Amino acid sequence: MAKTKELSKDTRNKIVDLHQAGKTESAIGKQLSLKKSTVGAIIRKWKTYKTTDNLPRSGAPRKISPRGVKIITRTVSKNPRTTQGDLVNDLQRAGTKVTKPTISNTLRRQGLKSCSARRARLKFAREHLDDPEEDWENVTWSDETKI
Repeated sequence: MAKTKELSKDTRNKIVDLHQAGKTESAIGKQLSLKKSTVGAIIRKWKTYKTTDNLPRSGAPRKISPRGVKIITRTVSKNPRTTQGDLVNDLQRAGTKVTKPTISNTLRRQGLKSCSARRARLKFAREHLDDPEEDWENVTWSDETKI
């Protein structure tokens, strides 16, 4: 299960102080209304690193700033047919050098590039998989007609 929140520094220091005073993890958890596993994790971290501070997270920072994400989102919302090359050039003018895959990942995170059309086609195909041949004879295909 994912972590939902981080405890305040005061709470973590209280846990360590109570542990040093000889209290058990379950007693500390009951006293502070925390889970025993949470208390145990904080005590293990303190024993390992001798600190209760939040340690830095791993991973590289985002290449595109929140301002850059807004530029991309605004541009694509105004003109959905904007190419990734145009977006790369827009960000370069703003001072950020990125690649097309980075733009693609950003658009996907913002919900502006999805597989919904592909899913819709697949859903249609699955729904009509067992239709008899006679039903398809009544369908007028786009390559058979003039509009």
